[in-house]
Amino acid sequence: MMKSFFTRNNLSPVSKICLAGLFMAVTIILQKVLAVNYIPIVPFLRISLGGPAIIIFASILLGPWYGLLVGIGSDVLGYLLFDPRNYSFFPTITLIYAVLGFLPYFLFSLFKRVHNKKISLIMIISFMTLCILTVTLVLWLNNTLTLYQSVYTINLLIRLLIPGVMILLFAALLVFIIFYDKSVSKRNADLPLYPIQTSFSLLVLELFVMVIFGSLMKAVAFGFQTFWVILFCQIIVMFINVPLNTIVITVLIRVMSKHFLKISED
Repeated sequence: MMKSFFTRNNLSPVSKICLAGLFMAVTIILQKVLAVNYIPIVPFLRISLGGPAIIIFASILLGPWYGLLVGIGSDVLGYLLFDPRNYSFFPTITLIYAVLGFLPYFLFSLFKRVHNKKISLIMIISFMTLCILTVTLVLWLNNTLTLYQSVYTINLLIRLLIPGVMILLFAALLVFIIFYDKSVSKRNADLPLYPIQTSFSLLVLELFVMVIFGSLMKAVAFGFQTFWVILFCQIIVMFINVPLNTIVITVLIRVMSKHFLKISED
């Protein structure tokens, strides 16, 4: 049954279409209404309070093409409903969310086969620690951050605050995935993907789709002189996205797994 969570499930095409529409609506609300659109310390970025997690989960539950539909639809409809007077439409930005909706199905299907959770945990700790050190080094070696005509001063508060918040968010992620994983293991719960595996999958997805590919697509839209600044900011935002998406998707997987288990027993 749990294998069906990533391949085939009991949802009919009509149910999948309805769920895709629901996921699309929730994503638009989270990304446009409840999102943080501008942060003085980390400029030029929008932090969505769970929107990417819904797109990713749509791909995991419904399949890659439905995930693609949710990713494209939420960005295009969200723009038409909220942004046309304030911003221009950039297809390259929509492409980011299209990939974010299409890729997770395959990535999560692959990483659920990695049974050694210690290796995943070591890789998470190693990479995130490296990112914290890199961000800290960049902040201490530069006095300003220039984006187009705007110059942002990097003062002592920013140099201490950003790495400090990154460390706190990373610590919160570790506490969640380690203790939740132990809790699930003690109950002998049969999950398709455990929290540590989920977090590692999301880290890889965030790195390649949002940080690298996303920064490149935004540079195509706004000018390649912005690439390194956007890349730097995306690495910082990754420390918000990965913990948040891990919690949201872990809970959703847990809830839907129980739902499919109940259906199979009935």
